[in-house]
Amino acid sequence: MDQALVDETVTLTQELIRIRSENPGGTEEGMADRVEDYFKKMGLDVERDHVVEGRQNVIAELNTNLDAPTLVFLNHMDTVPAGDGWTHDPFSAEISEGKLWGRGSCDMKGGLAAGLIAIKHLKMKLDQGARLRRSVRTCLVVDEECSWMQGVSKAVELGRIGKEDIVIACEPTSLELKTAQKGALWYEIVFSGKSAHAATPQMGANAIQAAAKTLIRLEEAAASMNNTDELLGKTTIVTSVIDGGSKTNIVPDTCRIEVDVRFVPPLSVAGVREMLEKMASEACQTVPGTSAQIHSLSVDRPPILSSLQADNAEIICKAITDTTGVSPVPAGVSYYSDAGLAAARTGNRQCYLLGPGNIEQAHSPNEFIDIEELKKSAIVIGSLTEQFALS
Repeated sequence: MDQALVDETVTLTQELIRIRSENPGGTEEGMADRVEDYFKKMGLDVERDHVVEGRQNVIAELNTNLDAPTLVFLNHMDTVPAGDGWTHDPFSAEISEGKLWGRGSCDMKGGLAAGLIAIKHLKMKLDQGARLRRSVRTCLVVDEECSWMQGVSKAVELGRIGKEDIVIACEPTSLELKTAQKGALWYEIVFSGKSAHAATPQMGANAIQAAAKTLIRLEEAAASMNNTDELLGKTTIVTSVIDGGSKTNIVPDTCRIEVDVRFVPPLSVAGVREMLEKMASEACQTVPGTSAQIHSLSVDRPPILSSLQADNAEIICKAITDTTGVSPVPAGVSYYSDAGLAAARTGNRQCYLLGPGNIEQAHSPNEFIDIEELKKSAIVIGSLTEQFALS
């Protein structure tokens, strides 16, 4: 890849960081406008798919019209809110100490920029006379940093991602190909009881007590699960929010908790809900007069196990090996991504993660990405794009 293109990955990432796209708290409209302009200056046609008011996915494609799987770059344009605790301006895209600082630098405007540069590199090859043998599509989506992931859901609904496509989300993986993702489900459990004067607690039904007993049961259930997936580890359950009661001297008649479940096979989406319902029901039986209701706080996100054995996956693996000297092997992550939901919705077993940055930096104050790794990502992703499309 031309050095000027490699260097452009850094300046493009800086530009994207300066376009605020916090979710919640904003929209991706500025990002959508910028990437549309970037594609059009390459000479590509661009489509924008309406997702919700003021938020659109951006689609651009180099299409052969041949009956062959497409390489789809599935990258999100939103970031989490900047939050507090920064010593660097989260939107200045400052470079210092060999790092590029800013909200989204790691998750995932650096990876998104590398994907754009890869498309530009391929387009330059085609303009010089190369023959396109396989199609490449860039699908830039909204709303990844949300429990409902509306952007990728719309992309699947409109057929932008198919079962036979090769899907790569340029999430922060330190440029290691990731093939598996833990399932991720969020639930709210609302406990109901009966209020009474704290001097006569026997006249009431303590909803907080029922919630507390549920928490203990969930913790014990997670600890007792013996199944461990070799790529994903063990199921974890975290109670992350609790809210209940109104006054010190009143038996609480309501309490709600929020629960994060990261789960591995053979546990299923239905199995997770059944487990929570069972734990809450058993807890309420020990606190007479209480009951519990469970509500989903996220789209269904089951575990994903993709394969490296398909013919087109082998092209990707060879390109990575050629540029990094390291052959990809099956590997998993405990976080969830658009690629995971795309796999779940389409049955696609060729959905992968590959991008610059360390997940430990994502969502944190003073988020950064290493400059040299960002540049290397353009070379790696550009190489695999070229080999897939032209070989």
